[in-house]
Amino acid sequence: MQIKIEIDVKPEELRRFLGLPDVAGLQEDVLQFLREKLGAASESFDPGSFVKDNLQTIRNSGAWKKFVAAAKARTPGLTPEPEPPAPKKRARTRSRPASAKARKQREQAAGSPTPDADSAGES
Repeated sequence: MQIKIEIDVKPEELRRFLGLPDVAGLQEDVLQFLREKLGAASESFDPGSFVKDNLQTIRNSGAWKKFVAAAKARTPGLTPEPEPPAPKKRARTRSRPASAKARKQREQAAGSPTPDADSAGES
């Protein structure tokens, strides 16, 4: 059996029905605040000084180095700078817990009986 119910309701009516607050006024206030802040920031923003202030960070980024290397590879007479070696991985200091099979092999090599051997001898 299938039952199909179709409800035609506006978002505002559903919000009121579910008891949710009307946030339209708050949303308008936040948007107005953001518009004012962005407008003030765009008036005093100077792209040239922004790039000068952040040029070293840009030059140290991997994406910039790849871009420059690709540009140098396409330009005759220029050789790309070698990339610095990747940092070495540190060795693990913790040992992994031994698997049951590895434990059993060690016990057999050491000459101690395994639980399976004990139970087989008792039968």
